Amino acid sequence: MKKNGAFRRVAALMAALSITVSLAAPAFADTYYIDYGDITITKNEDGSQTIEQGGDKWTDKAGEETVITTSNTVITTLESDLEGPAAEDSDFGPVVEDNYQSAQPEDAEEPKDADQPESAEEPKSSDRQESADQQAAPAAAPAGATPVNPKDDGFWGNTITVINNFADKVLNLTLKDVKIDVSDTDDKAALRVQGDGNVEIELDGNNELKSGWHRAGLEKNASEAEGTLTLKDENKEAGSLTAKGGGSAAGIGGSYNGYHKNNGTKNIIITGGTVNATGGQCGAGIGGGSDGGGKNITISGGTVTAAGGNYGAGIGGGDYGSGEDITINGGTVTATGGFRGAGIGGGGSGGGGKNITINSGTVNATGGEDGAGIGGGHEGSGEHITINSGTVNATGGEDGAGIGGGGSGIGGKNITIKGGTVNAAGGKGSAGIGGGLGGSGENITINGGAVDAKGGNQGAGIGGGVSSSGENITISGGTVTAAGGYFAAGIGGGSGGSGSNVTVSGAAQVTAVAGKSKTNHYYPYNKIDSGATIGNGSRVMSDALVNGEEIQADISGLMTTGYIHHIIYNEDGSVKQEWREFGHLQPAPDTPNAPAEESNEVDLGTPLLHVETLEGGPLPFNARQQGGTLRVTSDTLSARLHGTRQALETLQEQGVEQIQFVTTLKTTTLSVEDLLTEGGSWFALEHDGLGSRRLSAAQAESLKCWRH
Repeated sequence: MKKNGAFRRVAALMAALSITVSLAAPAFADTYYIDYGDITITKNEDGSQTIEQGGDKWTDKAGEETVITTSNTVITTLESDLEGPAAEDSDFGPVVEDNYQSAQPEDAEEPKDADQPESAEEPKSSDRQESADQQAAPAAAPAGATPVNPKDDGFWGNTITVINNFADKVLNLTLKDVKIDVSDTDDKAALRVQGDGNVEIELDGNNELKSGWHRAGLEKNASEAEGTLTLKDENKEAGSLTAKGGGSAAGIGGSYNGYHKNNGTKNIIITGGTVNATGGQCGAGIGGGSDGGGKNITISGGTVTAAGGNYGAGIGGGDYGSGEDITINGGTVTATGGFRGAGIGGGGSGGGGKNITINSGTVNATGGEDGAGIGGGHEGSGEHITINSGTVNATGGEDGAGIGGGGSGIGGKNITIKGGTVNAAGGKGSAGIGGGLGGSGENITINGGAVDAKGGNQGAGIGGGVSSSGENITISGGTVTAAGGYFAAGIGGGSGGSGSNVTVSGAAQVTAVAGKSKTNHYYPYNKIDSGATIGNGSRVMSDALVNGEEIQADISGLMTTGYIHHIIYNEDGSVKQEWREFGHLQPAPDTPNAPAEESNEVDLGTPLLHVETLEGGPLPFNARQQGGTLRVTSDTLSARLHGTRQALETLQEQGVEQIQFVTTLKTTTLSVEDLLTEGGSWFALEHDGLGSRRLSAAQAESLKCWRH
């Protein structure tokens, strides 16, 4: 509290008793101590801020910032310790003061400054008051005030209420080493933010808030506060906040006001500091309370750890609540869902995760049982999830997708990854990216980045959960590894589910690993076979087993730098089958009517370059130019590189100086200039195991009929 007449009487008494208190001065002038009672801060229409505490009221004219802290020292003097008239009229209570100096009684003549001329006019009392208001003297306890006795752990039982009803004005507040615990009092919030105006809280030192049953640790209900709450650490003082909600409430965000009411929250921003938020039973770590959603939550910096209570998301919805419009622009974020809650997204009992965007930072999101890492909670879908950059580790709980739907038949759709490093692992019966247990994966697009997607038992790497489909999956860039769980496809359907409309194009480099076979005593033949690399999961049909059927992905737009590597493992981990599909050079943009490609030929305009068996049959290959070298690779022991003089001339125009032909056991480098110097209309180079052979121009030309 600020100085007043009562305080001056207390100070005079202390001076008379030769009591001296010396504490560090606060960093800001407008400082108030939570020790001396509940504090209410109200933003006024003129921009000033009114602070109420213990029946006293102050208005800070500037209203720029109010600091709330805990006094460093509390001095309590019993009345029995006092003697004389001073004790009778002291109205004395504990006193806390920063840089305390002995004050004179009100009627005593104020000492003149030693350097001040005797003739100097003293300021008027009104002037002194105005000056005091402007300078905001250090806070002190009001007369008769008695701090709420701290608990054994040093917490206080007073609360803070912040009210800003003016949408065009910002209320600035600093918390400095404030520790409040009202967890033993139902329906009491440690700090409550209200109103349509914005509130910005600077975190200095270590701050801890613990609220009672039904109330969030730091409360911001959407039904009561439409403004934005911002937590920041612009002073760079290693500021931190630990907020713990009571039962049915969030750590930071919504409280609980009864069933079927708005118990959610929205418009929360974290830009810095260390923030730890733990939700109570049915509440999110950051987001909604029970029956409430979490919306418009943005994290742009700092270290944020959020853990939902049972049925609550780490960041997003409480029980029955969705998590929507959640954006992470930076910082380190660790979000863990409670039982049936998503790490980031929906709470349990049907809470969906929608419009979740990660632009940067490091994000570790882990779903509780039945919850997705990022996406839906139990029975909730994961929709419109976009990862543009950053490092993202998303792990679904049991029955939840890594990124996508929660458990119990709910899917994941409209998921886009444009860049970054993404590791997504599904829980039992769930996809790494796509559907949760029994849910489909639809409209999944990967344009870039490094993506590793692992399906849980019977879930696809990318696609559907168990018995569910994966469809409309497009990969046009990046490095992607998709591994299905037992019996599921790498890309496509979960066990017993189908895959369709898979497209791989551009420079995408894809490794698709089929879910392995596994002995199963409950089905005929004691074994369920593996799923497809791209396609369907395996299934049991009446008394027979059906292997996972492969489908042909659309690779018409796959460039020479792109490929699909298919791998099927045996139950013991050995390779059962492996093959590759390579892309081809695409026609230049200005030649839309270029002739269609045949087999594995590379269209270079008019000339042709291809790889074939020694008998003349076409072979798949990969051609990649790196500087002046064109590297032509075919995953086989024996092959022939065969091309025209026109091909060589075109390659030379494109800056290719040498052709490097690579097979399983042999690499040979040919100079383009030397080949052209030799003459002839065709050239050919053969590899047979470790051996190689250059054909003459005449021999190479004699093979051209095989191409027709």
